[in-house]
Formats: sequence, C-alpha cells, structure tokens
Amino acid sequence: MEKITESASKYRHLEKMSVRELLVNINAEDQTVPLAVEKSIPQIEVLVHSIVPKMREGGRLFYIGAGTSGRLGVVDASEIPPTFGAPPEWVIGIIAGGDRAIRHPVENAEDSETQAWSDLKIWQIDPLDTVIGIAASGTTPYVVHGLRTCRENGITTGCITLLPHPRRSRAGIPDRQQPYESRYGSKADFEYDLYLRDDQTRARARQQNGRYAIEQQQISGSRRKDGHASYGIGI
Repeated sequence: MEKITESASKYRHLEKMSVRELLVNINAEDQTVPLAVEKSIPQIEVLVHSIVPKMREGGRLFYIGAGTSGRLGVVDASEIPPTFGAPPEWVIGIIAGGDRAIRHPVENAEDSETQAWSDLKIWQIDPLDTVIGIAASGTTPYVVHGLRTCRENGITTGCITLLPHPRRSRAGIPDRQQPYESRYGSKADFEYDLYLRDDQTRARARQQNGRYAIEQQQISGSRRKDGHASYGIGI
C-alpha cells in the first residue's frame, strides 16, 4: 500500500517558487487543517466521551508516536501542567527511541513492532488508561502495532492520522464508533473539574516558588499503591 505521506506532492520544485508563493502555499495548506478536523468531530466526540469517565476514575491519557508525530505528542502532554494546572502524570507523551529522539533522530525506532507496548508497560498501563497513536501515514509499525496490542489487552485506543477512512483497516487502524451510552448507561454528566474527581481523585495544584507543587489525595480506591487501577473498565 502506498504511504500517503510519500505520494507525489503538488508542491514540487519549491526552489523555483518566489518567497510570496511559498508563503501563500503554506498558508493555503494550513487552512485545510481545521476543515479536516471538522469532518472528524463525530469520531472525536465518541472518543472524548470514552476517555472522560475513565480519567474520572484515575485513568491516564497516553500519546505514542515516532519522529515528528512523537514530538508533537510530547509537546502537547508537556503543556497540560502549566496550562491547566493538572498533574504531569495525567497526560503522558511517549516517543519511539525515548527522550533522546526528541532532539536527535534514532534510526529504526519507528520500525519496531513491540517497543511501543514495552514503553507503555513501564508506566504500568491498564484498561483504565487510553492510548492515542499519532501517525501521519497511518502505517508506522511502532504506532500501529502498539495500538493493536493495547486493544488486545482491553485498552481504549484512538489514532490521529492523514489516512482516509477506506484505507485505515488495511493499515491495522480500527474505523468503528461505539456509542458511549452502550458502555456507560445513559448519557451521564461528563462534565468534571480537574481539581475534583467526584470522590475518586481529589487533586489541587498551586504555584510555589515558580514551580507547580502537586498535592494529590487518592480516595475511594481510584488507584492501588502499585500503580495499577482497581477498576477494569474498557471499551
């Protein structure tokens, strides 16, 4: 299957374009992003409704990716504490090749079919967590096989990709929607405060000496001392 990220570009011969042409073309492509996101809002909504109740019970959100995709996941995760005052362990970015790959290329890291799951197991991942794979081509082995293994272990997954819907199944990416009502009963109140998790996890963040000091009290058995969830929710 031809990778969409390696297909012929409609912007060949950039060296022959003027600076104005380059800027206009970049801007034109940037404008296609929100339109693509708009078309995916129904799928995004289903995923969000799946994630929220799991996080209310102590679950975490993971991003996995390789190269630029992995770096974007790390950047997004790293912005959660300073932007929302949330603990850094709520949203975690994992890049193929480890932290070194954030600044330096790590050869063949994206081609491993087992490393993503190994990287996730370090965090004692379980069915209360959610894993989002980021892969522009939709074919990166690190991401595709990582998501596949997660699903085999009852972990909710999602994927951010450029791959059109008809080609996702051939790449091993699920293309299905499950109504959240069928898993969680009626449409529950999914609104929640990051600082109060309905008697599951109470957390507050305060700024002290220029740094965030996180105080988190686990109650009602949201997570056991060994780091594993005491619940088995999965979709």
